[in-house]
This record gives sequence, structure tokens and C-alpha cells, in this order.
Amino acid sequence: MSIVSCKPTITRKELESVLDCLISEKLESGDVIKGFESQVSALTGVKYAIATNSLTSAYHLAFLALDMKADDEVIIPSYFDPAPLNALRLTGAKPVLVDIDDNSFTPSAAQIKEKITPATRALVAGHTFGFYAPMADYKTLEIPIIEDISHVIGAEHEEKSPGQDGMITLASFAPSMMITTGNGGIVLTNNSRFFSTMRDLRGTTGATASFDYTMTDFQGAMGLSQLSRLQDFIRRRREIARLYHEALKNSTHRTMYAFSDAFVYQSFPVQFDASMEKVDKFWKKSGIEVVHPIGTPLHSHLQLRGMDFPNSDRMSKKMYSLPVYPTLSKKEIEKISKTIAKFV
Repeated sequence: MSIVSCKPTITRKELESVLDCLISEKLESGDVIKGFESQVSALTGVKYAIATNSLTSAYHLAFLALDMKADDEVIIPSYFDPAPLNALRLTGAKPVLVDIDDNSFTPSAAQIKEKITPATRALVAGHTFGFYAPMADYKTLEIPIIEDISHVIGAEHEEKSPGQDGMITLASFAPSMMITTGNGGIVLTNNSRFFSTMRDLRGTTGATASFDYTMTDFQGAMGLSQLSRLQDFIRRRREIARLYHEALKNSTHRTMYAFSDAFVYQSFPVQFDASMEKVDKFWKKSGIEVVHPIGTPLHSHLQLRGMDFPNSDRMSKKMYSLPVYPTLSKKEIEKISKTIAKFV
């Protein structure tokens, strides 16, 4: 039995939704996308939503709405998805990387504060792997926050939906995310001026200068179907994570946080008490794919010294992710759990 590291949860319902769009021969962005945007807006509690063809597109629109210029700076965690870095390069603005905190997947407010200069225009913050970033602490820094909720969309934290702390909020719908539209993303805001700018730049509104970052209706149809089952997806991920935590008690390996049914578990990160060579060989032989969820930190993309980002550098090498997607069978979960205990 071979178990892959991640897999989208696609059922007949998604296929039928997409097929209905294809039969109607309306493949462009239209009413279905508007319905999808409306539902994501309601889910997050953020007023305006704009669906895009990728997370990078969503970040690009966000940076353009903030009117980024060549001398502006944006603070980004080094242990993070490359989408904001790639998008920022399109604006000419400067990425300022910050290391994550010790024993955390996110930077502390104190670490971020050290990076703030008069040129700082925004902070990119995300809830990596479904574990919440200290957004209340970040807000005390009084700089605009671009909040990435890709790994926690649909959850509730501190009696509100994630995404309400950002001046602009984004989410990815790539195949490994909480829900998928094949690829795609969304950008949300409560600011009507930002919304108008991003909507026009995305395209489909008749604006003369746009990037055609639109999502198609059949992708939106898949997204609507996925949204209807998002809470089931979250519950299933938590159920699997609970079983993995029990298995880890019988091993020398560890994960970052104790189990909590507040976390979302987009990934299930584990540090194995073994060398990288031994980890790769053992799990490959077991027929279970484990991967580095972030194998290349952003400071490596920029060819910066790893010693200046020690926690991000260490995490990229030592942290692995176990399969944790909703379609894992009972037999597969049992195999993974038993394999954890066998790995010494």
C-alpha cells in the first residue's frame, strides 16, 4: 500500500458541479464566481471578496492595492510559502525576511518589531499548517497586516473567523489546501477603495489595464461544493491528528504543539529523532510519503545566510509532514500510526 503525502478531497458532487458549468458552455468568470465570492465573504466575515487564479495573483493584487513602490518594504516570515515573495518581486518593493520564533511556526511580535523601519509598508502573517499566529500581538505593532488564512479557512479562533485581523486577507485553493478549486485563491478586504482597485486590476470589469487574474466559473463551482463540506473536512483532519498524537506517545519523535481541537491541521508536522537519510529511507520503504512541508525557506530563495535565520533554516530541514487529508482510510491511518511507533 502506497500512501501519498497529500490528496484533494474530490467527490462525485464536485464532478457534477463542474460538469454543469461545462454543459452550460459558460467557462469564463460569471455568476458562479460571484456566488463563490459571496460565500467566502460570509464564511470569513470580511465584506469584499475577489477570487483569483492563484495565491500569487491574490498577493500581487494586495500589494498593488497598498500602492507598493520600489523603496517600500514588506516583512515576511522566512518559513513561509513563496507566493508573497514572488508577488512582491513584481512590484519592485523590497522583502524583509524575519525568522520564526523558537518552538513556533511563526515569528514573535518582538522579532517583527526589530525589522520595522520608516519604509515598512506591511507585514505578511499566516497561520502556518493550521496553528494560529499571535495576531493580537501583531496588531500592537501598528503596521498594515496581510493575513494569509489558507491553512485555517473555515475555522473559529477566539470566537471569530480567522481573517478579520488583516487589512487585506488571502487564501489559497491549491490541491493541498483546506478546500481546492484545482488552483486559485481569493483576496478579501473591508476597505472599499482596496476592493475597487483589486477588482479592476484582476479583470472582467471593463477596466483597460488589468492582469486577467480571474478564476473560471467551473473552478468556482468546485469551490462551492467544497465549501459545503469544509466543516466535515476540518473535523476529519482533527480526528486523524488526534490518532497521530496518541501514536507519538509511544515514540521518541515529537510535534510542535499538544493536540487541540481548536487547531485545523492542514499539515501534521513532526520532528523525527533520526537523521534525514534514515527518515527518507525508512518511510519510503514503509510505502508512506512524508515530506518537508516547507523545504526551501525564503532566505534560501534570496541566497541569504541560513545562520541569520536559524529557526527557519532548522525547521526546513528537520520538520516533516505526515499524510493528514480527509480521504485517508481507517486502514491507512492505522498503518501510519503503527509505523510511527516502529520508527526508532
